[in-house]
Amino acid sequence: MGCGCIGPTKDKYSIENIINDKNNEAKEIQSIYPLTEYTKKVFTLINKVRTSPSKFAPMIEQSEKYIRELNGRKIFDGNGIKVSLNEGKTMFKDCADYLKTLQPMEELNFCDDIVLECPTDEKKIKDMNIFKEKVLEKKEKFGILAYFKDSICIPEISVLLMLVDDSIKNPKKKREALLNPNYKYIGISASDINDNNQGENGEKVKENINVNNNGNNGNNGENKDEKNNNNIDENKNINKDIKAKPFCAYFSLK
Repeated sequence: MGCGCIGPTKDKYSIENIINDKNNEAKEIQSIYPLTEYTKKVFTLINKVRTSPSKFAPMIEQSEKYIRELNGRKIFDGNGIKVSLNEGKTMFKDCADYLKTLQPMEELNFCDDIVLECPTDEKKIKDMNIFKEKVLEKKEKFGILAYFKDSICIPEISVLLMLVDDSIKNPKKKREALLNPNYKYIGISASDINDNNQGENGEKVKENINVNNNGNNGNNGENKDEKNNNNIDENKNINKDIKAKPFCAYFSLK
């Protein structure tokens, strides 16, 4: 199937209010693929940031309160999600400043052609080779220019941390891909959560995995070093004691 084609206050754009906003309904997506609530909500939020980037800067600034240190490491600790950070507040400020100066851009269209179907089986979710195989299947045929995997199950937190993108290797690459005005289409798929991300004590703890994207600055996506382009940087769970079913989402853009 082919490609189918927010003077708010700081409080309105706090991460808490965005999560709890019952009127913030997900934009309708026409797709042949089954769509999880995560997919629909993330798609809507990404497009809202693209069309009104400066209005979301306060969300990034206020979310700094979730940054803390644990055993000498900087982590984001909010809404039951713990994710390793690299620079912490410095990168959050960088993201907020960037959004304040960024010009509005067109929304992305959801495109079935570039959707990388996300597995639901636990072993396959953890297998990075499956993601790479799916990229290779569609990259040349459909012109995918950027792609990455995320594993934070709360859509609002997922978008927040993708925008900040405070990773050790290739920081800001996800941000640059999602906010690239030259990109017109996006494909998103996600494993079904079904509340299986609850740990033994009810806390959600996820693993943050970052995969380099390709052609991130609007070029034709040609890669002179394919092996280097697919480097994987894994920040393992902070809390090893909590057992949770893994969650993942696949993103591709062009």
